[in-house]
Amino acid sequence: MTDPSTRLGDEADAVRKARNEILLRKLNERIEAHHLRVQPTVAEWVCECADENCAQPIRMSISEYEAVRVEPTHFFIAPTEEHLSSDIEYVVRREPRYWVIAKMGVGAEMSRREQEPRRL
Repeated sequence: MTDPSTRLGDEADAVRKARNEILLRKLNERIEAHHLRVQPTVAEWVCECADENCAQPIRMSISEYEAVRVEPTHFFIAPTEEHLSSDIEYVVRREPRYWVIAKMGVGAEMSRREQEPRRL
């Protein structure tokens, strides 16, 4: 039988990680507003991994960025295992410059509630 305090700790950790990833997604949304004005071919975004200390730049085009945003549970991270939190997410697509990950469980629920509708 699973210790209830362990289960609550796991869920609290998943919530913390999801909040961090959502915060980084919101930062990238503000960065996108700037990129839409200047129209670079490839722009720098911030890795959306669960690590609160990560600010690794990710190079993507605006269309690549928007393709990730179509699905509210999808985020992008630096293309290494160190940026993946396999307890709360899994890799959907591996690109040379970034990986697209999908949230699971409480993180997916939070992501669906927090993402703003796309402008497409």
